[in-house]
Amino acid sequence: MKNLIALLTSVIFLSSCAVQRDYAAGPDQPFDFPNSLYLQSDPDFDLYKVDSDLSIILIRAYRGGLMAKLGHDHVIASQNMQGYIRIDKKTGECRADFYAPLESLDVDNKIFRAAENLDTTPSPEDIIGTKKNMLKSLEQTKFPFAQLHSSDCSLADSMASTGVALSVHGVTRELQLKISIEPYTEQSIRVKGEFSILQTDFGIKPFSIMNGLIKVQDRLDLSYSISATKLAN
Repeated sequence: MKNLIALLTSVIFLSSCAVQRDYAAGPDQPFDFPNSLYLQSDPDFDLYKVDSDLSIILIRAYRGGLMAKLGHDHVIASQNMQGYIRIDKKTGECRADFYAPLESLDVDNKIFRAAENLDTTPSPEDIIGTKKNMLKSLEQTKFPFAQLHSSDCSLADSMASTGVALSVHGVTRELQLKISIEPYTEQSIRVKGEFSILQTDFGIKPFSIMNGLIKVQDRLDLSYSISATKLAN
């Protein structure tokens, strides 16, 4: 997954025009997203806005069950991450809030599958069915976003474990993640890392058919590279 995320980050960088997308609270954003906290002009903080054109989250889902060979492993991508990072210029204290709309997830893109060297080739009908079943399991119409919040991401500079809150399917779990925040250009930073979760920890029932003879395993592996550009105070 590390090699895949590095490859795709390079592809995104080379193919992107790096246009920043403006957005405001509304149906395309979680109702509780703290826009006002970040958009208040304060010279004591450096404020960075996520550049969704240069950011990607990859999720690896695995086939399971006694007849797993008849199924597929899956790569799911989110390339529509939104959010902010705020860093105190004096203390280095850091806060971050991100979200991603689930409806726009890209399931089993052939480029991503090739980069991951997956050993099966799902048909277009398989891919449509996989996304439909995934969004049904996530109850996407009721819980349309995944959100990630950190009230103190300053430890990320030292690669120490950083406390974050991940909200999916209406459930929030506290996680300790090793996150890397590094300068990318003079006016931007990049956040990178990887972690695993269990679907059942978020009240999600992994998809299965034929009484579990073919199913999706509970564990999901996630890898991400998020670029954010500094905004003027």
